[in-house]
Amino acid sequence: MRQHKRFIIIVSSILLIIVSVILVKVKTAKPTIKYIEFSSELKGERLALPTKSRAIDTIAFGDGVFVGAGESVLGHSTNGSDWDFYMDQDSSSHLLNDVIYADGRFVAVGNGIIMSSPNGIDWEEFDIGQENNLHSVAYGNGKFVAVGMVGVFTSEDGIAWTHDRSNLYWTMFWSICFGNDYFVAVGPYTVAYSKDGARWGLKSIPYDKGMGYLTSVACSNGKYIALGGLDSHGSTIWSSENAQDWHPIAKVRDLAFEGNVIDNQFFFTGNRGLLYSKDGVDWDYLQAPQGMELEDVAFGNGQYLFTGLTYWDGNSPVPSAPILIKKKHDFAP
Repeated sequence: MRQHKRFIIIVSSILLIIVSVILVKVKTAKPTIKYIEFSSELKGERLALPTKSRAIDTIAFGDGVFVGAGESVLGHSTNGSDWDFYMDQDSSSHLLNDVIYADGRFVAVGNGIIMSSPNGIDWEEFDIGQENNLHSVAYGNGKFVAVGMVGVFTSEDGIAWTHDRSNLYWTMFWSICFGNDYFVAVGPYTVAYSKDGARWGLKSIPYDKGMGYLTSVACSNGKYIALGGLDSHGSTIWSSENAQDWHPIAKVRDLAFEGNVIDNQFFFTGNRGLLYSKDGVDWDYLQAPQGMELEDVAFGNGQYLFTGLTYWDGNSPVPSAPILIKKKHDFAP
């Protein structure tokens, strides 16, 4: 009887250990992050801009004017359809990577250059040196802050700029936004955050098969959303409420996203389509029109303008730059 009781105790103990191990594994197992699939196609009125303006990479709206910028291109339009272009089209040195409208002024940043305009038509150009490449600019707390490969550039008026080489100098940053009283910049496996653009904290992001290589960030309603990815695995959507603690919420089979917030809604344009969310939790993924890669989006005068590129084989004549126009009700909050 004692041996039988001892046997039962031993077996029960073993079973208890096995169950405990299983429970621990269940509790510590990482949640499965699912891919978001296309729900439908992004449709709208499609325009073809002149060949010389095919590389409009970034667009902004302010004071009744759209401004588009890119590779040796800077243009403006009041209706999104008719454009006037400024800048030497033959100059390869003027690569503009981002343009915003804030504090009554357009500011565009790029490779070795910052440009500023009160109306999108008359521009001042600031040479910051060819070694100083800026990828993104944001405005908040009375200050413009631009980041790239060379530290931080700051300005209170968009005209006089200060170069801080002591912060973020040895890390590449692709995108910056402002929200919830913080500037947040993202780059390869790194997030930087600051209230004033002068003192920065850093947070590491896991490799996650390259999906921690962050390329874009946006903020709305107290939530920061960043996207990152490198190869065929696609991109991961990362979320944070304090700019410091980040967690993945979904994946998408696309790369090279550009983030925007319009009417408190998230818009991320990518090579294959548009990621769209009203709250940063539930997402819709719309496929880009056939043959078009989405670059950026802006809203003004009751319509959304999506800029993009047309696929090119490298041999045939360079195709025109497409713009897709959609009406406001398509993305009503």
